[in-house]
Amino acid sequence: MTGVSRRELLRRASALAAGFLLIRLQWLERALGAGPGVVQQTMNALVEFVVPEAKVEAAATRRLIRTLDRFLPGPQPLSATAATILNETAERMKPGAKRGKSASAFANLSRAEKAKVFEALEALPVEVAGSIRFLVGNLPDLTAFLAYSTPAGRRLAHYAGVAHGRKELKGYWQGRKAADGGA
Repeated sequence: MTGVSRRELLRRASALAAGFLLIRLQWLERALGAGPGVVQQTMNALVEFVVPEAKVEAAATRRLIRTLDRFLPGPQPLSATAATILNETAERMKPGAKRGKSASAFANLSRAEKAKVFEALEALPVEVAGSIRFLVGNLPDLTAFLAYSTPAGRRLAHYAGVAHGRKELKGYWQGRKAADGGA
């Protein structure tokens, strides 16, 4: 027996639950308070992190925000939620990250520090943050897809375009006259 009464146990559990709720509400409050400027800056930083070429940044950022917001419609845009998660993790990894040329903590990080933000978020336990890991794990892929599917991104990747057919058949292997149907 530990000597803790049922009433004391319930009081402690309630205090713990209230603490978790308060932390959650702070994140929600910050997500709701993330104005379009902070979201735009965070998503610009994400595009710059994934595709370090300034030529595709503007178009890819608009498309990324629009895609995230349309993916999961609701009262809180998914782009603002993603920006808040990235900014809060950046602030925890580097406490002075908000003090910089951008209002976004994630945007003020170096490339290596941004990689550490993703590393920390992807290391969260699945039971606790499965949906956060899913979102953060897919953000770089979605960003790259949207950036390289623009005309500027295709030029950056030196994409020559669709191949229109193949050269004519020059013959079968080893001088055969037809394809072997018995294989």
